[in-house]
Amino acid sequence: MRIFFGVGPGGEETELPRPASFRFDSSEEAPADRLTAVFPLRRDCGPLPGLRVRDGAGGLLFDGPVDVLRRVSSGGGCSAVLTARSRAALLLDSEAVPQSYDLPSLPTVYERHIRPYGFAGWKGSGRVFAGTVTVEKGMSEWQVAARFCAEYLLTAPRVRGAVFDASGGAGREEIRFGGRGGVRCASLERRARYCDVVSDLYALSGGKYLPAAKSAEAAALGILRTRCAAERPEDPGAALKTAVDAAFAVAAECPGEPRAQAGDPASLDDPFLGRAEGLVVAEVRHVWDGGGERCRYLLRRK
Repeated sequence: MRIFFGVGPGGEETELPRPASFRFDSSEEAPADRLTAVFPLRRDCGPLPGLRVRDGAGGLLFDGPVDVLRRVSSGGGCSAVLTARSRAALLLDSEAVPQSYDLPSLPTVYERHIRPYGFAGWKGSGRVFAGTVTVEKGMSEWQVAARFCAEYLLTAPRVRGAVFDASGGAGREEIRFGGRGGVRCASLERRARYCDVVSDLYALSGGKYLPAAKSAEAAALGILRTRCAAERPEDPGAALKTAVDAAFAVAAECPGEPRAQAGDPASLDDPFLGRAEGLVVAEVRHVWDGGGERCRYLLRRK
């Protein structure tokens, strides 16, 4: 059960009617989730700069600013179409004040760059590090927080509800798609974009392009495709492996409510497509409309 609330200018919640349809999109590559919903109305809803979604017990499922509110009047009826992003959007859209501070920690970064935007807490290591955080002119609050997480915590942060999660998904249960006890799938598609696989990487060195790395995976597939980099990557072999991993994906169409979130560890078990371990849920699309409720998941290699 989901209950939708419009959030007014003063933070007051107004329960909205059951939506005629909604679509939720979440991706590992996009810090902010996106929700679009259509609500039938009997009267004007007024300004609604925020949107929250709660479960039947009051738990927060979605919370964030409304990017666009469209009021529509047609054929004697009226509706409101809200397009909102999760609270990460506030960090993405806000410029951080240039500053520098030593001995950074997640609690310090949270207090300076995250909590002022209405977040309810953080998750991750509270360790204090020897080093300095330098905020340059033009950096967003998200860039500051994400850079700290990448350099010191070695994690990629996510916003879940009103919590800044920098735990890196530690301890999260693996989601199996297909097989006995796994997520029931209406269809599964395993794709290989061989056109994205690179076999040989050359890098500029001393004014010449010299071999930097070869892909064993590409060689095993019999693929020959060369790329030249203006600068030598820090780890050329890892760059080629990343390209190989990104070329393979599993798309799962599943009826019902979401069973996984972006960033969850995952695996595949199907009698035709076989087994695949070490995957991650890269994208989630949750749709409810006249055709019922369904989710589309995109799984990639970690």
